[in-house]
Amino acid sequence: MLSPALAHTAPPPSPRSPLAHLAQTGLLRCAVPSSMGGDGGGPADLALAAGLLLPHGTTAATVFWAQRLAIEALVRSPNVALRERWLPDLLSGERAGTLSPHTTPLTGHDTGRGTSLSGALPDVPNRPWEGFSLVAPLRLGDAPAGWALMRSEEDGLGALPAADHPTAPPHTATLQLRRVYFREDEWLGEADLAQRLAPVAQALAPFQPRPQATTATAP
Repeated sequence: MLSPALAHTAPPPSPRSPLAHLAQTGLLRCAVPSSMGGDGGGPADLALAAGLLLPHGTTAATVFWAQRLAIEALVRSPNVALRERWLPDLLSGERAGTLSPHTTPLTGHDTGRGTSLSGALPDVPNRPWEGFSLVAPLRLGDAPAGWALMRSEEDGLGALPAADHPTAPPHTATLQLRRVYFREDEWLGEADLAQRLAPVAQALAPFQPRPQATTATAP
């Protein structure tokens, strides 16, 4: 839960590392169950925490939106092993988490040796060069779309040059996936995971990056 002291003493974020600042203040743990390493509280506390960042510019609030929704995806996921592996690193800010504000699913194709993913996710923030974990909707074959958590280190996952998407919101990029290998242990959950994320998504909606032009399409 967000403490009154934190609300008045949190310093402005560093322009070089807003994620490190967020981790230092403890805001990333707001509204995360204490049993999972959080400080408790609810969506109202989370909305207040994000609002404290706006006087320092939109970048920190956008990073908070992406990191906190990625955290929530792990909190709500039935994949306990995936949560135990990555949630501590996202809560501590040691690893970035991100997603696109758009929900067009990536597509998976059975290659006979596994599943490869293709598609594009526009307006993705919070992508430090050290690496990040990507929450993405995907459809495998004819099944309903679900959700996965993939690492930026995967071959075939990269950002389009800024010149190819000049009207994107600041500090965002289009991520493109070309034959990215998908592992079953990266599966976050079925389509209903989005409903479980809804309270946190609604609390952070004012801080979601807004598209400024027609978004990129899957290759």
